[in-house]
Amino acid sequence: MILVLNLKTNLYRDGIIKYEKMIHDKEVIVLPQYPYLLLFRNGKYQLGSQDVSKFKEGSYTGEVCAEALKHIGCKYALIGHAERKEYFNEDVKDFRLKIQNTLDNDMIPIYSVSETLEEYNTDKDLKNIEMQLEAIPDYVNYIMVSYEPAWIIGHMDAEIDYDHINAVMMKIKEWLMERNINHSILYGGGINPNNIDNIKALKILDGVLICTSALDEDTFNYIYDKVKE
Repeated sequence: MILVLNLKTNLYRDGIIKYEKMIHDKEVIVLPQYPYLLLFRNGKYQLGSQDVSKFKEGSYTGEVCAEALKHIGCKYALIGHAERKEYFNEDVKDFRLKIQNTLDNDMIPIYSVSETLEEYNTDKDLKNIEMQLEAIPDYVNYIMVSYEPAWIIGHMDAEIDYDHINAVMMKIKEWLMERNINHSILYGGGINPNNIDNIKALKILDGVLICTSALDEDTFNYIYDKVKE
């Protein structure tokens, strides 16, 4: 199974150097902060970015374009995380441009499809999930799609609705298969040692994306062993 580590804005230089040593021989995809991407070299892991610009190049101060990320060894770019929607007001149009730029530079998008608590309670037909999938161009050869219930992110003790996760991932899979898009489906949100067995048992699942659980060495190693067994 695929294991993606989203480090968000955690860890600084000394902590990152220690973290790189911890995962050096692990088969994972790691997403550190931009300033530390170059500290990840020559391990078994693969490198990805937590975001990518919707602009290809030009006068866009503060942005990091896909081509620049490619040239420093990034093979993946995380796009559409719930926090990008909540804090930066990004939408499906932004994510489509980011996916296109990622693909144009021979990188693999990890596209996050999220769901608020209100949508979970009211959107029984999963129309919001379908709407987010419209960001994926038809010409995509391969993409990773991660489902994340936004209200669970960062809450290790949150109750997980496994039937709902399965239904959402089935919707995503059907959408992608109808368009003949090769894919992997991931789950991210509230993953911890107490629920990893139940999450891993979901038959549609190809992998998981962890954040909080990626930061503690014992927790990470436990989940890694479970995912890779």
